Amino acid sequence: MKFTLDSPVFSMIDQITDLLVAGFLWLVFSAPLVTIGPASAALYYTIVKVIRRKRETVTKSFLHAFLVNLRQGVGITLLYMVYGGLFFLYSYLLRYGEIQGKGYMAVAGGIIIVSPLLFTLPYIFPVLSRFQLKTGRIIQYALHMSVRHFMITFVLLFMLSVIGILIYFIPFFLVILPGVYVYLSSFLIERVFRWYLAAEREKYKEGEALPWYLEEEEH
Repeated sequence: MKFTLDSPVFSMIDQITDLLVAGFLWLVFSAPLVTIGPASAALYYTIVKVIRRKRETVTKSFLHAFLVNLRQGVGITLLYMVYGGLFFLYSYLLRYGEIQGKGYMAVAGGIIIVSPLLFTLPYIFPVLSRFQLKTGRIIQYALHMSVRHFMITFVLLFMLSVIGILIYFIPFFLVILPGVYVYLSSFLIERVFRWYLAAEREKYKEGEALPWYLEEEEH
């Protein structure tokens, strides 16, 4: 068997390499913590555009998406951190403080508090990477998608939970698994996005060049 640079084997190796590089860039740019949001948006943008659509290079695409979404992404990250902090404070009070002993109503209150955070988490940064919207609209889009496509949301949250557990027990996986999760989740999220991009696709005449995210994916 002859191997060429265009063979499926080399193509797969190239994709795996790009995936590892993208994941490493995400880890480096997420180090300040408040930049997790723009780094996650950049990771999604890069994986879909470079690895799945075979456009540009990993570094160029990642840096472009990171800088474009930096300000808004940091704001969303801080918002989620505050939201998460309030939930953990509620959980602490539920267990040790004033809310202790309130029973099912207190637990139900915690579920209500955390649900919007959990449900929108798989979508919020992919939406940031794809749509040019104000922060409130981005959150609204993510929440609508999470409810409208509940089964996909459930699968995404399950995948995210498995990835989180694996990283917790084997921290080295933090270098590899975020990129793997985004790559796998992108097949479901892009399926959701097609619902919201159908009208935009119809604006283009037959034969007219489409934006990369509206083109048919190469196989």
